[in-house]
Amino acid sequence: MLKNRIKYFLDFIPLIILATSATLLFWTISTTNIVLQSEHYLGLIFLILTAVLFAKSHKLGVIILGITILLGIFKVLSFSPAITSYSIGGSINEHSSYSINIQVIFILWLFVHLVLSWRHYVGIMTKKYWQDILYRSESLKTE
Repeated sequence: MLKNRIKYFLDFIPLIILATSATLLFWTISTTNIVLQSEHYLGLIFLILTAVLFAKSHKLGVIILGITILLGIFKVLSFSPAITSYSIGGSINEHSSYSINIQVIFILWLFVHLVLSWRHYVGIMTKKYWQDILYRSESLKTE
């Protein structure tokens, strides 16, 4: 029982890291002349959505947290004042080709998230997994 409670609370660590990063973002913006960008707004929306889902359905909240971190890797959202990304790809014979922008810090956060919450992703590609999540969310609505 105690082991399950500890695992439950460990799932919150990546969310706390993102919330702390968002808090530092807003503190930096309020004390400097940096302006919020669309990636910041989207990050804030996903952070609030994740926190609400953690309260409603823990497993779904963990999955949305993983999606949030994945979106951060590919620079769809950000929690840092200076959005720094590295470009993978380039050009061949000076002709444009694909280029993927990534934020490296999110790779670390994804690693932490997966180490702490891997048990929630076991069987994610099965129909039964999603039926269980939908059943649990339906049972929460009736309570």
